[in-house]
Amino acid sequence: MKTKFILAFVMMSLAMVASAQIQLLYLDGGRDVIDRNKKLYWMNGDDDPCFDILNYKKTGNKETFTLRGKEDIGNGQHDIYSVVMTLDAKTQVPIEITLDNKEYKINSKVKTSSGDAREDERVIQYFKGLAGYSKESTPAVKGTSVPAAASKVEEAKPEEETPKDAGEKIKDKAKDAIGKVKGVFKKKK
Repeated sequence: MKTKFILAFVMMSLAMVASAQIQLLYLDGGRDVIDRNKKLYWMNGDDDPCFDILNYKKTGNKETFTLRGKEDIGNGQHDIYSVVMTLDAKTQVPIEITLDNKEYKINSKVKTSSGDAREDERVIQYFKGLAGYSKESTPAVKGTSVPAAASKVEEAKPEEETPKDAGEKIKDKAKDAIGKVKGVFKKKK
């Protein structure tokens, strides 16, 4: 029983970590956005057309997948791209991307932040809305970014949530998850 509980707890922890999947990718030629949860990709930061992610695989420090455009380009054909993302070995943050189409190939270095934390958060919230997430949904994946200088308005702003409240929320979520796991492993009579 303890083994099943520990295994379930580990799986729940991994699921919670995996839920934060929207990420900004600043390339040499513009900004792309990837949502690994809903398998969506926006090229050049456009809200339309969006691409579906197919055949996603992560092996070591590489992510490979195929992008299929949602819009018809004629005769029932769709834009298709093969993508290979190289990740940093320690942080698992994208550092290089290759987009390959039948007409051309793009190879670019990747940054996950524009350097302005507020702008990055605004863009992430915008694309969360396009992907269909609620306002209180999962947080975005954070890459290495340069924090913006605090303004006087931010310093005067009262803290919305104390660490004790956050701890209580996490504790309640963990209890709910454990209760669900216990229900899964109950013996049937």
